[in-house]
Amino acid sequence: MKHVTSTTAAGPQITHEPVRRRSGAVPRRYRHVVAPLILAVFVVVGVGLSAAVAYHNRLGVTNVDGISYMGIAREYANGWLPDAINAYWSPMVSWMMAPFIAAGLGMQTAFAVVNCFAVAVVLGVGGWLVWSQNHRIVPAVLFMVTAIPALMSAVSVQTPDLLVVAWVVGFLWALRWADQALHGSTRARLVSGGVLGVVAAIGYFVKLFLLPVAVGAVILWLVLRVWSARRRREPVRHWWTSPVATIVLFAVVVAPWVGALTLKYGSPTLGSSLSVNIGSKFDDGGRATDWPFLPVPPNSHAFSPNEDFTPSVYKQGPMDNPDPSAVPPTTESTTDDTGPKVTKESGIAARAGYYLHERMLALPYYLQKISTFAPFAAPIALLFAAALVIGVVRFRRYAFTCIVAATTLVYFVGYGMITSSSSGGGNARYYWPLFYLTAMIGALMLPAVWRLVRRRGVVRTIVACVAIAVVPVASFTQNWFGSPAPFYPSVNRTEALRVTGPTDVPEIVRLADQIRASGALPEDATVIGSNYRSLSSLAFLTDTRVYGRSGQGYTYHSDAMRKLFIDEGVQYFVQFDPATAPARDYSMAGKLVGTYNATISCSADRSTDPEIPCRIQIVKFAK
Repeated sequence: MKHVTSTTAAGPQITHEPVRRRSGAVPRRYRHVVAPLILAVFVVVGVGLSAAVAYHNRLGVTNVDGISYMGIAREYANGWLPDAINAYWSPMVSWMMAPFIAAGLGMQTAFAVVNCFAVAVVLGVGGWLVWSQNHRIVPAVLFMVTAIPALMSAVSVQTPDLLVVAWVVGFLWALRWADQALHGSTRARLVSGGVLGVVAAIGYFVKLFLLPVAVGAVILWLVLRVWSARRRREPVRHWWTSPVATIVLFAVVVAPWVGALTLKYGSPTLGSSLSVNIGSKFDDGGRATDWPFLPVPPNSHAFSPNEDFTPSVYKQGPMDNPDPSAVPPTTESTTDDTGPKVTKESGIAARAGYYLHERMLALPYYLQKISTFAPFAAPIALLFAAALVIGVVRFRRYAFTCIVAATTLVYFVGYGMITSSSSGGGNARYYWPLFYLTAMIGALMLPAVWRLVRRRGVVRTIVACVAIAVVPVASFTQNWFGSPAPFYPSVNRTEALRVTGPTDVPEIVRLADQIRASGALPEDATVIGSNYRSLSSLAFLTDTRVYGRSGQGYTYHSDAMRKLFIDEGVQYFVQFDPATAPARDYSMAGKLVGTYNATISCSADRSTDPEIPCRIQIVKFAK
């Protein structure tokens, strides 16, 4: 088929183009030399630009989650396997970083290398998937040009979310192969199903959330394929062999890791992140009272308690607040005032009602957060859904596009079920795959759109060109230039990405260098402070270990708190104050060993706090 390739392998190909169009196969030289060369050029350009951005931001620490991933990678690199095995943080990104760290590369640089690999996969596999469906270079180039700015914007973020995008693209490749093999030989079904199982296992290693995504997408694909075949009265013989092979290979690949987790934690488990995060969605603020007041690092190599949120590990610290009067009272949120009140003792109906109520409150934030980096996602999804409903798009002719749409739906609904209004829809990076999936749908449908409008007059052709151009333009303005994009302004950044010029040295890194040079905090020192988030970055950069968690109101002048800290092995207290705040007296706590100034977040202990001129003082506890 020239312009649209059906993914059903059986039977002759059906050409949907008019007879007057140029017939025959695409020239062999173009298909095997020129087109792959063009795609390769865009892959090189995209990876090069992304690597340049990553290089200029390689010194920074982007978030507390990344500290845990890098800390675990360091444990793998040093052979500390009992400490490295972790039920909460998925292991793949740490596994990939470990060889680079063992070779002497910095942990931040190792993360950047892994992210650049993910960029290559997204562009290479994604561009090839689009091109191979219709053997037209323009749709593939449209997808790649749209993806490059978003990849550049994401490459410096120290989380596995860019690896998640790469996995989603690889999963689509495996799912398409399995779909094509359904009408082939038994061997083809078994091999393709086995490959799909391996890819699903890789997704499980990348992020536990991808396991239900893979299961949901495979089930929806099988439903669509069987429904389409029965609608046309076509037999689908032995369709079950492919999913059986998928399940078997998945189980074989993940079994050693599940065994290691079971051995470490004492009970069978696939991981703890889903139970921790989803469980909190059924209760109103239970985490504030149920989780410990003073979490401690899970092992002697961990930078912070965040390295393992598994309840059996995270709750090992002291559970009681030794001085409630020293902690400022928390304020109730609007949703707490207006939403249904539930507790752990509430019935299933009450808990389910609360869950649904909160998801409805969160949906506008969810959609808004997606629009901040992909304003075209909702229009493309709605237009494609409308085309399906009215019959313009049918599964038989657009099988792979429908598979991409089904995966998009599963991913969208999956995160929609766990996002929350209290966090404003969560972090935008959780939803990055929706950018690339909807961009791929638009690119795959481009030949059909062009055939539809090219004979409808000049005006409609111009309108179609403008509508198509909006997709890459929005990606560039939002994700590269940090400027308002068509339809919706970006909130990700307010300045353009740094591609050339000197390497950025963040203020927190300058501060850490000053602390190291002064010797105020020796390596492996144990610390706690008034701002957990900023202190976590400092602990990572100074190779020390931080205790506690954000929002607890830790203070040095409470005798009860100070005694608890010392009993748990904490040696230093770090006080964060605005630079204009009055001087403090630390005589009752110990010895002031260092005072520093930096423009960082210090006024509160939230991820949204702005950077302001701060005074940072380090006190060594007197025993």
